[in-house]
Amino acid sequence: MSDQKKSVCLDPGHDAGNLANKSPDGSYYEHEFTLDLARRMEGMLTARGVAVTMTRTGGEAVSLARRCEIANSIPGLNLFVSIHSNAAGGSGWSDAAGWSVYLYGPGGDRETAAQDLLEQVRAAGIALRPSPIVYDPELYVLKHTKAPAVLVENGFHTNREEAALLGQPAYRQKLAEAEVKGILQYLDIPWTDLAGETDYQREAAAAVAWMKENGIMRGNGEGDLMLDQPLTRRQFAVMEYRLAKLEGFV
Repeated sequence: MSDQKKSVCLDPGHDAGNLANKSPDGSYYEHEFTLDLARRMEGMLTARGVAVTMTRTGGEAVSLARRCEIANSIPGLNLFVSIHSNAAGGSGWSDAAGWSVYLYGPGGDRETAAQDLLEQVRAAGIALRPSPIVYDPELYVLKHTKAPAVLVENGFHTNREEAALLGQPAYRQKLAEAEVKGILQYLDIPWTDLAGETDYQREAAAAVAWMKENGIMRGNGEGDLMLDQPLTRRQFAVMEYRLAKLEGFV
């Protein structure tokens, strides 16, 4: 690959209007997971010099066609990664489990990207499907994206144990780091432990993402969260009130 800055398009599957893709007990929603995981990956990739475009940055609805348009509008895009969690048929819990990656077909750069992702996910100790690489030419975003494209299914939210894992920030961080390592391997960029990137900072980034997603932190009129600015008592009270409403106390 050339010395030009590498670029990746992250596609958090579904949107906040999709309330069907969830665990059978309603404790997990795919749209929330995919956005949270994509944000974690975006931060890691950006910090390591990769240009990242997100097909959605909030709960807004984005059609499959629009997702492909966004990816296809990026000059020299190196990789498109669509982020999902899987589901078995039926309405209840299932024994189906494991991570997998979908491709339009075998061969080419997309196969290389899938193999690199698989290598790093396996090294992280994440449970895999018996056949973790799947070829499916009918998946819309794989069929209509010009750049090498993969679709990652991060376990089954219809599996009781995996649904519980997918809801945990620590497990999401584990997935994000493994997949970013796979993307960097594909891009021929070495993984580096960034100076000062502590567990606290990773946890803080996850906390900010959660508070933003749930409307507790909204920032100014331009959407800037002003994270380095002091917090007034009034702002603190508003955030506490929003949290109380989210928890059903008011």
